[in-house]
Amino acid sequence: MNQDFENLLAVIAKRNVAYADFVAATKQMDEYAELFDVRDVQMWRALGLDITRTAKNQIELKTRRNEIKDQIFCVVDIETSGGINSGQIIEIGALKLQNGEIIGKFETFVYAPYVPENISELTGITAEHLKNAPSLAFVMEQFKVFLGQSVFVAHNVRFDYGFISATLEALGYGELLNRKLCTIDLARRTIASPKYGLGTLKELLGIDNTHHRALSDAIAAAEIFKHSLQKLPSEVKTTEDLIEFSKSAKTMKRLKITTNEAGEPVKFDDAVQADKFDNNKNLSAANDAQNLNIGSKTQKAKEPKLPIFEE
Repeated sequence: MNQDFENLLAVIAKRNVAYADFVAATKQMDEYAELFDVRDVQMWRALGLDITRTAKNQIELKTRRNEIKDQIFCVVDIETSGGINSGQIIEIGALKLQNGEIIGKFETFVYAPYVPENISELTGITAEHLKNAPSLAFVMEQFKVFLGQSVFVAHNVRFDYGFISATLEALGYGELLNRKLCTIDLARRTIASPKYGLGTLKELLGIDNTHHRALSDAIAAAEIFKHSLQKLPSEVKTTEDLIEFSKSAKTMKRLKITTNEAGEPVKFDDAVQADKFDNNKNLSAANDAQNLNIGSKTQKAKEPKLPIFEE
């Protein structure tokens, strides 16, 4: 995302700005001005930015007014065949939440001709599972419609948001401009835990499902998100309050991992092992899991199915 636009977004997250000022500022941002008419509010909304032009001719970011219970959040997870420069999305899963209830589900494999062996070992997904899956372009178009102007939520949001945004842009659909929230950041401020990878938090909160599969991980992240919402201080009321809290509030004191006489952890054992992967999940190195012994923890991939897009 353009840094000048990030700065503008930080302003409208706190107050309305004059429509003329918004247009003047974005006209100077070539990646947007050359793509569409920046005066058209609906084009900004098509990129996921939930803004409106008020009766006072101002631009208002709706997440600044929306109460958390009324906001639609989209909890997302992807599996990929490599890093952003060497691989592609091979599975995507997402849940739409409003007031703690699931109001939509998105799940599909994505066609890819090849899946590296270490990725197959980690996820259970092989090229055979993907051979009849829909194309990347089709899935991304459908996902963009499903996401709409929801707040994009993920466990390590920088990875999932960045990978999806770059993929959309490469396919000609434009980058993501949705507001986003990281459940790692939020959990650090609401849940006392020894680590904040998905595996550890799942064990801590009693979430029992498949690890390193897109929809299962999205479900786990959604449960962590809902748990964190119950721990918010009373002054956090709006969506922008929540986003700001997740970034700047004081973090919880970390729990210590109990060890035995040999210095080995006796609690959170499998979770800590799984978190070695979660901590390495970033934009440039999704493919570095090759030498980790995951043995029997690998989950078998389900057979290919038609995409599920439910709302």
